[in-house]
Amino acid sequence: MSRRLFFQKNIPLARYTTLGIGGPADHFVSVKVEDQLKEAIRWAEAENIPWLVIGSGSNLLISGRGFPGLVIKNEVAGIRRSGRKLTVKGGTALQKLVDFANRIGLAGFENLTGIPGTVAGAIYGNAGAYGQTISDALISVTVFDGRVRRIIRRSQCRFSYRESIFKEKRGWFIIEAEFRPGLGDPKTLRAASREVRAVRDVKYPPGLKCPGSFFKNLRAADLPAVALRQIPRDKIRHGKVPAGYLLEEVGAKGKSRGAIRITDYHGNLFFNEGGGTARDFWRLAEKYRRRVEEKFGIDLEPEVQLVGFGEH
Repeated sequence: MSRRLFFQKNIPLARYTTLGIGGPADHFVSVKVEDQLKEAIRWAEAENIPWLVIGSGSNLLISGRGFPGLVIKNEVAGIRRSGRKLTVKGGTALQKLVDFANRIGLAGFENLTGIPGTVAGAIYGNAGAYGQTISDALISVTVFDGRVRRIIRRSQCRFSYRESIFKEKRGWFIIEAEFRPGLGDPKTLRAASREVRAVRDVKYPPGLKCPGSFFKNLRAADLPAVALRQIPRDKIRHGKVPAGYLLEEVGAKGKSRGAIRITDYHGNLFFNEGGGTARDFWRLAEKYRRRVEEKFGIDLEPEVQLVGFGEH
C-alpha cells in the first residue's frame, strides 16, 4: 500500500520552477512512489479536472493564471542496473543518471551533464547537447495512460530534434525508461563531462533564474533558401542554426521588460532578475520572435513547455 496522498489547494507554482514564475495550482500533490502517481491521476480523472505532471520545473513557463486542475510533482526516482541495461524512474534527476553512468563506465550520457531536470522531462523534450540526445541509448519507455501501464518502444516514440510523441500524448505519464548505453572508460567519461560542465556554467551561472534556452534551434535543412542566404555558414553548427544567433541579429541581447532580462552574452537566454512576471516574459519573447520573423522569414518555436498560454 502506498502512503496516503496529501492534496493541497492554491499552491503557487513559482515555488516549483527554476524561473521562479507561475500562478497557483487549484490542487497540488507530490508523489514518491508509482502507486501514488496512479492514484493522483485517477483522482483527477474522477473529479473531471485536468492534470499536469512536473519534475524539477526547469523547462517551464507557467502563466500568472496558474493551472486550473491538479499539478502532480513527480519525485518517483531510482536507477536499477542489469549488465549494460539501466532502468530509470522518470523522476530521477538527469544529472544523477549522468553521474551513475560515468562512474560505472557506460557511455552515451556524458555530454548531457549540467542539463537540469528529470529523466522524464528529458525524454519528453528529447533533450540533448553536443551531439548526444537522451534518446540515443533508449530501448523503451513505460507510461501510465490513466488506466493501464503500457510500454512504448523507441521506434514508436517519434523522436526528432527536441520532439517526441509524448508532447502529443499529454495523457501519457512517463513512469520509467530502459536504456542500453555503450561502454566507456570512467575516467574519460568523467573528463568529458567536466569539459561540458565548464562550458555550461559560463552560459548558465548557478542560481540563474531561467528555464534554459527559450526558443528551439533550427535544422538548416528545414529552412527556405532565402533564409539560409542571410546566415553565414560559420553560424551553422551540427547542421543547426542557433536561435540565439538570429535573436542577436535583431538586437535581443541585453534587452528587458520589467524584471525579465535577456543576457548580454546570449540572445536566447531569458531570465528573471527577481519579481518578474510570466506576462512580461512572454511579451519580451514575442517581441523578438516577431523581429526574427520579419528579418529572416523564420518563425521561432518555444523549446520550453508553456502552461496557461492558450494555443501556445
